Amino acid sequence: MQYAAIGEYLEKLQGENSKLSLHTIGLIIAHLPFPVESVKYVQVAGTNGKGSTSHFIAAILRSAGWRVGLFTSPHLQDVRERICLNGRMITQKHFARAITVVDGIVRGLLRRRVIAQGPTFFETLFLAALVYFCRSRADWAVLEVGLGGRLDATSTVVPEVAVITNIAKDHTQILGKTLAAIAREKAGVCKKNVPLVSGCPHSSFAGRVIAREAQRKKSPLHLVFAGAQSLLCEKNGPSYLCHYDAGGSRYEFQVYLKGRHQTVNAAVAVKTADVLQGLGWKIPTAAIRRGIRAMFIPGRLELLSKRPPVIIDGSHNSDGVRVLTDFLREENIQAVTLIFGVLGDKHYRGMARQLAPLAANVILTAPPNPRALPPEKLLPFFKGTNCRVERDLAKALAIAKKLKRTIIVCGSLYLAGALRTVACGGKKYGRQKIKGN
Repeated sequence: MQYAAIGEYLEKLQGENSKLSLHTIGLIIAHLPFPVESVKYVQVAGTNGKGSTSHFIAAILRSAGWRVGLFTSPHLQDVRERICLNGRMITQKHFARAITVVDGIVRGLLRRRVIAQGPTFFETLFLAALVYFCRSRADWAVLEVGLGGRLDATSTVVPEVAVITNIAKDHTQILGKTLAAIAREKAGVCKKNVPLVSGCPHSSFAGRVIAREAQRKKSPLHLVFAGAQSLLCEKNGPSYLCHYDAGGSRYEFQVYLKGRHQTVNAAVAVKTADVLQGLGWKIPTAAIRRGIRAMFIPGRLELLSKRPPVIIDGSHNSDGVRVLTDFLREENIQAVTLIFGVLGDKHYRGMARQLAPLAANVILTAPPNPRALPPEKLLPFFKGTNCRVERDLAKALAIAKKLKRTIIVCGSLYLAGALRTVACGGKKYGRQKIKGN
């Protein structure tokens, strides 16, 4: 299959066979022409921060000298962003080859009636990632869970360690409407004798659910924050200087990503490295510091330009928006111009209520996704501000720039990616070409 045909091939898969189940993907993996066990895995679940934490872990392992694959979702601008090796996005040639291999295996299994249906869009990309990582002889692969954990495709492989960053309400139509239900789904990453790193406070409701599940599955539980003073951070110029007690080992590191919440994500990654050290893997303390310091991820409080400042953020639920507003207050950024758009299945009311007090101007738009909420439905939440609707993203950004205030783009990763493309002149930069702030 040529690369030019891959986009149409994947587009047809979106929305098909979307019911969560490990049956089909498990059968396909069992018939792959190579052992997936040749790569060591770290699986990362959670409501918020799992993308950043996955990047931090991958950066640490790379700094320790290994070849490291990284599978994440969703992408911002190019679907190939989801599959990286040693910090570089998969090439068009290798992406086409991996998808072609997956397609050939699936067609054969369908013909022999081993499977009744093909893999979903997400499963296809996950299988392509496994093909690429194994054939590229990666030592490690960090796998970000797509949705939940118990029935996510990434749960078909056995990791060296599993991670849960935190639990909050999101995807409630699928995972459940309560924190307990969501925590149980995400705790599905627990496997017998596989260490579980949890960023949830043990005393929290979600933390107790995870602890019970870990005990039931006989999965050794490692808390990121075992004590009240486990993580101490102070602003140090453009970075945060962090002192972290991992429960016996102490680490000092600097986080250059924007937002104090990234220090928490970094601590989860450091705890994961600490647990891997305990399993016998050599990860020098210097490699941990280098990895944390060097890691960059686009679309997370990313400053795209300075005149006027344009900050894009992929926050897409109430907890994510709270992190964004905390950052704005910490940096004393007020009376912003907000470009805001959400998906209709998100808790947009809570997001809008947090953002409205910080906005002098609001431009409501729609993320480029079939599930996008009509922006007109957001108008009641921004009364008292200079608010308008503009569906054309290029026009929305142009209008915002004329207002000469700090511009904040948030509400959806799909919106963040699309606005990033507009701001970059229509170019779809891959992660290996994206420069840090």
